Amino acid sequence: MDKHIIPPVTVIGAAAAAVFYGLYAFPLIGGNIASSVFLGAGLLLCVLFFLIAASAAGKLPHQSLELRGRKHRVRIRIRRARRFALCITAGAVIGSYSALALQKQQRPPATLTALPAVRTVIAELTGEPVPAGADYYRIPVNLIACTTGRNEQFSVSGAVQLLVPAALVRGTYSGGVTRIGGALQSHAAPLLPGTAAFAEYLQKPEVCRFYVRGMRLSIDGRFGKTGTVFYAKPVQPVFLGWNSPLSRIRAFFRFALMQLLYGWGEAGGLLLALLAADKAFLPAACTEAFRNAGLAHILALSGMHLSLIGTAALQGGRIFGHRKRAAWFSLAAVCLFVWFAGSAPSLNRALGMVCVAAVGEGLGLKPTPLSVLCAMLTVHIAIGSSDAITLGFMLSYGACAGIIIFGNACARLMAGKIPAAAAESISASIGAQLFTAPVVIAAIGTIAAAGIAASCVVSPLVSVFLIAGLICIPLALICPPISPLLGYGLNAVYRIIFAVADFFARLPLITPETGVGRLIFSAAAFSAGLLFTAWAYLLNKRAMTQLPRLT
Repeated sequence: MDKHIIPPVTVIGAAAAAVFYGLYAFPLIGGNIASSVFLGAGLLLCVLFFLIAASAAGKLPHQSLELRGRKHRVRIRIRRARRFALCITAGAVIGSYSALALQKQQRPPATLTALPAVRTVIAELTGEPVPAGADYYRIPVNLIACTTGRNEQFSVSGAVQLLVPAALVRGTYSGGVTRIGGALQSHAAPLLPGTAAFAEYLQKPEVCRFYVRGMRLSIDGRFGKTGTVFYAKPVQPVFLGWNSPLSRIRAFFRFALMQLLYGWGEAGGLLLALLAADKAFLPAACTEAFRNAGLAHILALSGMHLSLIGTAALQGGRIFGHRKRAAWFSLAAVCLFVWFAGSAPSLNRALGMVCVAAVGEGLGLKPTPLSVLCAMLTVHIAIGSSDAITLGFMLSYGACAGIIIFGNACARLMAGKIPAAAAESISASIGAQLFTAPVVIAAIGTIAAAGIAASCVVSPLVSVFLIAGLICIPLALICPPISPLLGYGLNAVYRIIFAVADFFARLPLITPETGVGRLIFSAAAFSAGLLFTAWAYLLNKRAMTQLPRLT
């Protein structure tokens, strides 16, 4: 069997992403920022796909076919061309299906009444509150029922974005966190619509004191013009129960964690942001410093956090005395962390890559990191097309691809010149920054000039802080009197992290003023990554030719 120069799953993933973003951006082309971001992402993926294809075509003549006949070489090339075309077709089909599924998800909810007449909805929260500007928090919800201004009740199906006034969400965090109260313990069984328990619970309303995935709320407000957004009134919604006992348990643990971390002040706020993607207690100055220093990805849940959790669990799992059991314990800890923290696109990617790699190893395939990434990209676009249009999704997959492609090339170029640990950190930062620079420039308009240096310095400090926090949390639960001492130590580390991030944040930002300038800078950054990759490939090829041949 002939060797695949480019694994088929890589071609399928690149084709699926290019077709998906192309179909999504095509009807949006109108000069707005969002369409430019998605179109740019699609074009970059198309360019990457072309480069991969060109690389494969360039390597084909170097295969050792000199001793074979001309007809045999032609047959091999035809077979590879057919396989290549089949992979492109499969990727195009997946991308087209995902684009159609996304269009269906973005339709207004279905109900028998006119949406402008709706004044109250009963909805189930499917995500956590995320800031949407200065005035609102955005929460994805599934609608269950609605009521019009004339008290007419209708069933409704569909998903919308719930925009809650920021004061309502922040009010649940003010001063200290109040317990959810009797509503948390009063109904152990899930409240399903259409049941007697659900109808009875509507008669016993409880004021919502917390916003978390799995809650069912009755919300007063109105739909937006498109019908895909529901604006809540500045009145706390009515809490109606949970969709399952697991959601109730998860909410209780998140709430207990917030109570503990609130007592640790600013360090607790940073730890909560790292563990649960909740910046409720994080000072605005810290968030601003991380963003201006090019470190915003650290505050977002990512594969870095997942790898730290998995590594810590793997070391702890060695008490079982068996490597395989420790690995299963680590995987269980990672899954538990994702369940607790929430389904962020970056976490889904990291967990999915772990599962894909495990399946591949179990089947004896030994997939490469790029193959695993492309396989997860294909699956994620196919089953979670709504995630694929978010900036976090693009940055997560782009950074991972940059580390694998550009970062490995930079590591080869630095080998033997600087210590291995420093080379690994610097090359990963360079690869991620160069690959995601076009997306960052298109979406945000600026990029931190010192982002690479800041990431190399701050990332290890944050890793130490996160591991220390994971150790301190169970210690504080086991022995509450030592909690203030643990908080004091964590705050000392936090001040060091903030001081370093603030130093890099004061350095100038790169801000192209025109669209042409953004395009030129994006192309230059991405081309630099390609140049490093080509340079490393040529050096590796030269080194291979200098090796003595075995006879």
